[in-house]
Amino acid sequence: MSIDHLSRPGRSPGSTTFYNQRGVAVTDQWLVVHGKRFLITELRHLERARGPMPSPARTALLTGLAALVVVGSVAFVLDAPAAWAIAVLTAAAALGVVMFRGRRWPASFQMWADYRSRPTLLFETGDEQEFGQVSRAMIRAVELGRRGRLT
Repeated sequence: MSIDHLSRPGRSPGSTTFYNQRGVAVTDQWLVVHGKRFLITELRHLERARGPMPSPARTALLTGLAALVVVGSVAFVLDAPAAWAIAVLTAAAALGVVMFRGRRWPASFQMWADYRSRPTLLFETGDEQEFGQVSRAMIRAVELGRRGRLT
């Protein structure tokens, strides 16, 4: 699928394409994300952010914290070396699970902007490399749009 198919209306012949992969296209005039079109000149306050923690990672974190509270309380009450050893091992296991889940289900990368005076999520992906490429393309498109308005 090419950018010509996605953004033919209003597209000038001299248009520059900065990115065009996996249903996302950035030109000097448009951002097209899976069929949704945003006019570059109407984007204000472009921001990059991380999305919320995914459910599996959040569940692992809460389960690990609950286990630490229970085992830590028991170790504190018993005050025996074996109880403290179990508490430390539980903490290490909980940390390992949380780290594994965090890598397996990382928070998404998001690009936000004010579009027609409304905060709008423009683009979201879990792929850090794709996000970087789209971000750089957006920066170039916005800078080119600003230069065009100044001349």
